[in-house]
Amino acid sequence: MTGTILITGAAGRMGRTLLHHWRDRMPLGLDRAGADRTVDLTSGPDACVWAFAGAETVVHLAADPDPASSYESGGYGNTLETLTVVGACLQAGVRRLIFASSVWADAPAWRLADRMTWYAASKLAGEALVQAWADQTGNPAVCLRPGFFDPGAGRADGFNEALRVDVPSLCRHFDEALELFPVR
Repeated sequence: MTGTILITGAAGRMGRTLLHHWRDRMPLGLDRAGADRTVDLTSGPDACVWAFAGAETVVHLAADPDPASSYESGGYGNTLETLTVVGACLQAGVRRLIFASSVWADAPAWRLADRMTWYAASKLAGEALVQAWADQTGNPAVCLRPGFFDPGAGRADGFNEALRVDVPSLCRHFDEALELFPVR
């Protein structure tokens, strides 16, 4: 059994899916709008820590999910949001952090691009920040690398279809992150 789960990016596709999947655990949703707690994760940890208060686990999904996103949104924005989440977790005493990275963090292995994108760089930076949080606090952290996720979409183009993650698989991976890496 887990304590309070806070999901950042709760209004997004993955966030809505996990909120529904974990509805019996009564997770809290955090997003810019349309969630239990509304906050701008680019405003820094001091401005956001109140939203993390009482959470045992944070599932960090908030990001611009476009692999072709600009530096401002995908590079700077995504990394700033992860810095805010890590800082707020430190200040609020969160005991477990689960980060939704991406298969784009290992783009060469998946043959996704011939060069680094801002989105992929933000996911690699996020993994490093989450690992540092775990190493510095001694708390468990998990970085998952899901592929294309859009349960409302029909068949995607061949590229994204090959990387598709369905709802049961997504939920299973996040469930395993909760169960296999318990808080101490």
